[in-house]
Amino acid sequence: MIINNLLLLVNYSKKITPMRRYFILMLIVVAGFLFVNFNIADNNIPQEEVKTEKPQYHVPDDVQQIIDNSCYGCHNSESKNEKGKKKLQFDKMSDLKTYKQVGSLADIADVVTEGDMPPEKFLKKYPERQLSKEEQERLVSWVNNLAKQLTPED
Repeated sequence: MIINNLLLLVNYSKKITPMRRYFILMLIVVAGFLFVNFNIADNNIPQEEVKTEKPQYHVPDDVQQIIDNSCYGCHNSESKNEKGKKKLQFDKMSDLKTYKQVGSLADIADVVTEGDMPPEKFLKKYPERQLSKEEQERLVSWVNNLAKQLTPED
């Protein structure tokens, strides 16, 4: 809007000589270029300076087997179980921020300890996927240890 008004002033003013019109137009172009250039410069942060570090963790084979047998079927990004997929996606866990990972791990420990997971409806259809007491303890132990590892010490 301001630029349009200035251009109108430059083009239609009879008191300004052609040389001054040219000079004003060049000033407007240079000012516009500098304005755009300084606004873009802040967005050009080299990728080396951007921290993209995500916490990496190892899932022991026995824990992975428990997850694959009793959890992963509902809690993955390809699951048809929308409720399970919405609550937790094991395959997307490493994409979460650390505090969300710790929160998800705490939720896993709670529902497994309470016996709410796997749910009864699921176990009626697949009774062989019931977690034994040892499997529950192993999964909860691993989840709690991982949450401690991911939580920064003050």
